[in-house]
Amino acid sequence: MGQPCTIESREFATRHGPIRGVVYRPRRVYATVVANGGFVRESVDDPRLRNFAGALAESGFLVITPDYPDVRTLTFTARTIDHIQDVFDAVRTSPDLGGERPLAAIGLSYMATLSLKAALRKGSTSPPDYLGVFGGYDDFLNLMQDVFLDAYRFGAVSIPVDPYGRFLLLRSVVDYFDPPPAEREAIRELAYRCGKGDPDEQLGAEVHRLSPAGRRAFEALRTFEPTRAPELWETILRDYHGQAEALSVSEPAGCLRSRLMLFHSYYDHVLPYAHSVRLHERFPQSTLVLTALFTHVNVRMSPGVLWSRWGDVRRVVGVFASLMALQE
Repeated sequence: MGQPCTIESREFATRHGPIRGVVYRPRRVYATVVANGGFVRESVDDPRLRNFAGALAESGFLVITPDYPDVRTLTFTARTIDHIQDVFDAVRTSPDLGGERPLAAIGLSYMATLSLKAALRKGSTSPPDYLGVFGGYDDFLNLMQDVFLDAYRFGAVSIPVDPYGRFLLLRSVVDYFDPPPAEREAIRELAYRCGKGDPDEQLGAEVHRLSPAGRRAFEALRTFEPTRAPELWETILRDYHGQAEALSVSEPAGCLRSRLMLFHSYYDHVLPYAHSVRLHERFPQSTLVLTALFTHVNVRMSPGVLWSRWGDVRRVVGVFASLMALQE
């Protein structure tokens, strides 16, 4: 039986202005966890993140889920790294949020790597003691190309690629498909819905409302594949090179002051696990767990999986157990 917890809203000051967060506070706190959820519009309201944060709180962790504005708008930007770093600093200087207690951070999906980037910042005065990177990536330019594969393959296993990552990227480069300016937001929304897997019959009415030029732009985006439009793809890669570098992990291992745990699923259909293998090569002091416990960030917990991957379960539980032991 877990201990009861309260849920409260909190504001965090950042260099870009205040952001909201949700605090899950147990009666007895062992350590603090900043949980940075996946790149979804629901942000802190994502039911999966709420359930995860609540379960951690019932186990004795004070959990903070910050509501990053660029996550809600699905915008890839280094500003989110600033926000994460500022949240770490705010937690360290707030006795009621953690103060001197052990601090852990958990990043999921795209936010996993942005959390790592925040911990690697040279100017960071308050990196977390522990950092869990669940299903992250190492190089954003490589990721921009990976999402256009039909399948991620390892050994004899082939995992069909989820279009969500592909359309997250495409919705951010809508302007390159020459849509009418007044219809760009509508086309971004349609691209998002394609990534979510909405069936064509549901999209049809929205597409029909576009002008002929808007429909042409959307269809070009929906069917875009880099090898069929190499000049356009090279233009996009060139124009986004600076941003991709800012979102990639290039820092030397010596910059990391957090204990790093890398978790990635063999069955990840959004971000291939090869990215975490490369992160482990870059940070050899890290712990790498390749597992079948998850798909991307969703739990895959059948009794058979639990039994066959019991060692993975023990590693994951051990991370949190070590945090609790430090407080004893």
